[in-house]
Amino acid sequence: MTNPETQLSEFANSGVGRQWERETAMRVMTAYIAHELNHPLGTIINVANMLSRRLSGPVVSPKDIGEHVESIKAEAIRATSIIRHMRMLTEHKPTARTSVSLVDVCSDTIARVASLAKAKQVKLRFVSRAARPKVYGVKELLETALYNLVINSIAAVDNPGIAKRRVIICVAVQDTNWTTIQVLDNGIGVPEGIRDKVFEPFVTTRADGAGLGLAIASDIVRWHHGQVSNRPCKSGTCMEIVLPRE
Repeated sequence: MTNPETQLSEFANSGVGRQWERETAMRVMTAYIAHELNHPLGTIINVANMLSRRLSGPVVSPKDIGEHVESIKAEAIRATSIIRHMRMLTEHKPTARTSVSLVDVCSDTIARVASLAKAKQVKLRFVSRAARPKVYGVKELLETALYNLVINSIAAVDNPGIAKRRVIICVAVQDTNWTTIQVLDNGIGVPEGIRDKVFEPFVTTRADGAGLGLAIASDIVRWHHGQVSNRPCKSGTCMEIVLPRE
């Protein structure tokens, strides 16, 4: 009788197995893109609704209208960028990587989530323990990875039982070869049963969660020849990105 491991190997190497892998990869990538596009499209809808209310008012400021239009344009560009960069993760083509400052990645990501953090009464803090460490990569992709980690932490502290909600983003140089970004929060933490699976697609502890944010972050970091992990923490959660230094 053929053992299960041999059967699994034979299935993976068969035409049916390869087709199943392609279909699975397509489903995951479709879910990834839908998950990432949800953020800019949601912002576009909110800004368009605000603009509509302003236009229906008795007094309309051209400057105010211009700011709303610029916000919509910026999010539309972000949506286009998401599709382009998500394709990078699946295409086996040379990609132009540039020198990227991790301090800039953190600063731009914090600016992007600032309004959400304020609405959730979450205090964001940025700590840099290195003099502008740099890596080779794609800045927008690294921002997407960090954004998903920070959004996950904000959701973790969005709990009535937590009075002082804090999320800390910390950049440090690990050694001459590696640098790290840590995202720490004082939230509910990751249940022990899924700590080893949190970076797999569709694994989530939230009823409204898609279980894709951390998986996307993990894929992006691996694409940059790094790794992301859920570090031991006395309370809350500590997610750590480790990347090779420039």
